[in-house]
Parts: sequence; structure tokens; C-alpha cells
Amino acid sequence: MTDPWIWGAFTARMLGTAFVVIAISWVSVRAGPRIGGVIVGLPIVLAPGLGFMLLDQSGDFVAAAAAGALYSLAATQAFLLVFVALAQRSGPFASVAGAALAWLCLAIPLSLFPHPPLLGALLFAAMTITARRIGLFWVSGADATAASTKWGLMALRGILAGILVGAVTLGASVLGAGFSGALMAFPIGFTVIAVSLHLDHGGAFAAQTAYAGLTGMTSLAIFCLCLALLLRDLPGGMAFALALAASVLATVVMTMMARRRAQGRS
Repeated sequence: MTDPWIWGAFTARMLGTAFVVIAISWVSVRAGPRIGGVIVGLPIVLAPGLGFMLLDQSGDFVAAAAAGALYSLAATQAFLLVFVALAQRSGPFASVAGAALAWLCLAIPLSLFPHPPLLGALLFAAMTITARRIGLFWVSGADATAASTKWGLMALRGILAGILVGAVTLGASVLGAGFSGALMAFPIGFTVIAVSLHLDHGGAFAAQTAYAGLTGMTSLAIFCLCLALLLRDLPGGMAFALALAASVLATVVMTMMARRRAQGRS
């Protein structure tokens, strides 16, 4: 572990991911909770993570990791739902701890089985529909207001996400494809974002963002599904670019729909 190349690669991956997380987080807070939650669904951790993994591993390995991540995203919907339920009644750390426990209860069993991508997409869709219907009981109608940005906490969230990506991508060959994808899909980005939102802007703002994130996660699922399928027939760079483009397009469409609904209520 004293090889300078290893630490240089880790640092580059950590800082690259941290920058993306910080930029997207700032935009999401400025846009408000309902639109911000959709924007947070961009693959700000998975895209850099799987992209770096493509540099080190075969296409088949990364395809398997993307499929594993897709199943983990179904568990992420349980994470977001539990956070929505707890955020307005508990502190930020208790809310995240309860949400993380829900994620573990689903993600660990799912990581032990084969990961057919299309079945994973169906599982994600079922979890999303169910979580959105249940989550309506815990979100208020009026949008909460954001406070001023606290750059120290925003930098912390980016660094934490970057450390996860750097460690998982460099250790992927040891962890295995399915487990690497599942671990990388743990909502570390939203975990630190959720704590920061709760501390900076209150539980209502954090809960509304998490609820909107249930829809926003569709972008991540599209990215993982497209990457898992396209890597079977296309070169890694082309498959990655197409999967990322599909994910960003989905976010743009969902953001426009969320803005239209917000204008309809005003």
C-alpha cells in the first residue's frame, strides 16, 4: 500500500467525485426540495465510481457491478422512505441511522443472489411506486425554505463520497463485482446531503428532498440498467457515455415535470 501510483489514483478519484458531489448538492439546495431531490438522483457517485472501475476491470466485471448496484438502489428506496418518516420527528443522525438500517436489511440479502438486470429494474420500479405512496403520509404540502449554504458541511459530504468511491474502485477486484456495485450504490451521497440539509435547513426540508429523491433515483436506475446491458455489446467508453446520457436526460425530463407541477400549485 506504499505504491505512490495507488495513493495518487485514490486521491484523484476521491477529489474528482467530491467536486461533482459538492457542485450538484449546491444546485439542488438552490432549486428547492422538490426539484433538488430529483437533481440529487443524478449518478454523482455511481458514475465516477463505475467509470473509474472501467479503467481497471473488464467490461463484464463492470456490467455485473452495475447490475448489483441496480438491486442495491431498490434498497435505497427503503432508505429514503424511512428517512422521510423519521426526519421531521427525529434528529439528523437518528434519521440517517434508521434509514441505513433499512438499507442494510434489504441490500445485504439482495447482494447474495444473482443480479439479472431486467429483474432488478422491475424490483426497483415496484419499490419506487410503493415507497412514494407510503411516503405521502409524512410530507407536508408547502415547500420548506432553504437557509444559507454552509460550505464546510458541503465540502465534508463531497469528501466522504469521494473516499467511498476511491476505496471501492481500487478494491473492486478483492470485493468482487456484485458486492462492489452494491456497496458503491449505498446512498453515501444522500446520507451526507441529508445530514447537512437537516442541520442547515430543518427536518421538513430534508424530508421533502428525500421524498422527491424517490423519483430522482430513477435516473440512477436507468444509468445502471443501461450500463449493465450495453457493456455486453459495446466498448466500455461508448457504453458508459450512452448510459450517462440516458441518465441525465431522465433527470432533465423529471426536473421539467417537477417545475411544471410547482408552477401549477403557485
